[in-house]
Amino acid sequence: MEADQSTDDSPWALQLAARVEKLDPPTAAAIGAAAALATIELLDDPRSQPEGEWHDAVASWNGARIRKIVRRGRASAWQRAQVPDGVTVERDGAEVRAFVPSRMNQAPEALAKLQIQSSSLDEIERVAAVPNGRGLFIAVTPCVEMSWGKQAAQCAHAGQWAWMRSDPETVRAWDTAGRPITVVHPTRALWAKLVEDAPVQIHDGGFTEVPAGTKTALAWWAEPFAH
Repeated sequence: MEADQSTDDSPWALQLAARVEKLDPPTAAAIGAAAALATIELLDDPRSQPEGEWHDAVASWNGARIRKIVRRGRASAWQRAQVPDGVTVERDGAEVRAFVPSRMNQAPEALAKLQIQSSSLDEIERVAAVPNGRGLFIAVTPCVEMSWGKQAAQCAHAGQWAWMRSDPETVRAWDTAGRPITVVHPTRALWAKLVEDAPVQIHDGGFTEVPAGTKTALAWWAEPFAH
């Protein structure tokens, strides 16, 4: 039997959905933090491990270009989106669900119906200094305009790389501490300083919104997790 060429050519993607109700929506920073945590929790889930039921799908996606797509859900559509396989996390008032990766044209119907276009959120607050905190820090570039959905995808990418590339001791300590994470929107001056030292630097693939190669997000560990 011949393979369906259109199915074979469709790229793998990890899709995420953020809950954004009309009343009291979360901040872009909170969505970014929850997106990063949801991605990490899906990868860390026993079902994603070599003997788990999600392993083949996760490995097929994670061995490629680790493309991520962020959608928006609310009300009953958000509840229906809890049915397809995945994990949902909450952080700082934001809820994000990470779904088991699939080819983009094979996404479950309840997920595919959620909008990709980002609705407006409150104006982000740019900071001239990194706030006090511990755990994983993620900074989003001030140099290009991105929707909050695009920012969330970049935060998820930065968080994933930081988690995957860190030593087991750091990860265990972070887990024990409750996985603290802070997303910041720096000024251009602070961004320039952070770029000099951040061990994780994300360059976008150029599929949506920004040119390929754009440096979109940074990640690093703060004390007591830094080494």
